[in-house]
Amino acid sequence: MKKYILNKAEEIIADTEEPTYESISLRDFLIEFDYATKYLPRFLKVRSFALYMLFFKRAYYSIGNRKIKVKIAALGQNMLSNFDNPMSKDVVKRGINDLVKFGILKKVHRPGKINEYIVKLPSEIKAIKKLIKNEDAIEESMYGDSEDNILSDDKKRTEILKRDNNKCFYCLCELKAPDFYLNHIHAKANGGYDWKSNLVSSCRTCNTVKNADNVDTILQRNFQKGLILKAEYLAQKNKLNKLRAEYQEIKENIGNIP
Repeated sequence: MKKYILNKAEEIIADTEEPTYESISLRDFLIEFDYATKYLPRFLKVRSFALYMLFFKRAYYSIGNRKIKVKIAALGQNMLSNFDNPMSKDVVKRGINDLVKFGILKKVHRPGKINEYIVKLPSEIKAIKKLIKNEDAIEESMYGDSEDNILSDDKKRTEILKRDNNKCFYCLCELKAPDFYLNHIHAKANGGYDWKSNLVSSCRTCNTVKNADNVDTILQRNFQKGLILKAEYLAQKNKLNKLRAEYQEIKENIGNIP
């Protein structure tokens, strides 16, 4: 998701004049705008969210300063109520108070003068920081910290081997890098992804007999042949179930993945 945002930002920037102020680049503005629209509606009322977007645009795009002065009555003129009338001063005040309560805005005390607020970037808001961190963790689970294909990235291949205790997942024979294979639990031919939670280490023999659907079958066959003990078989089945659960959780968190 983050890579998609950055790519779209670069496309827009290529055809857009960069702002002259130094508080935030256009690229960062677009990223922060995405954070705001993606995360803030989860815990802000519509009124408060709309107010924040007005503050955000004015502070970081129109003016270029996170500290801005606003006339509350003027803000209401830019927002319509459910009856298509400008929002009242009291309604706008309540919305601003919500933003201050959440720590999204900070009021600068200026007795007798125009209201002044410090507008936080979405990525500076505590609740959004947590959501971004969770999203980054999901991406790390999927792709790790490299853009290289996990199947050809020696570092990532070795990480999976270490996770599997330097043994073939199926027969538990000892393996050493780089002489090992990676097998998909949910077969790539059936739509499986190259994610850590969908890959296990394999020796040459088990890799040769594996097909698109028989991960469980190989484990069972190796147990029946006496290559692994019952306790080892059950332990591997348990690990397999955990990997499948992790894989499914990532898919659900990312959303819209078949």
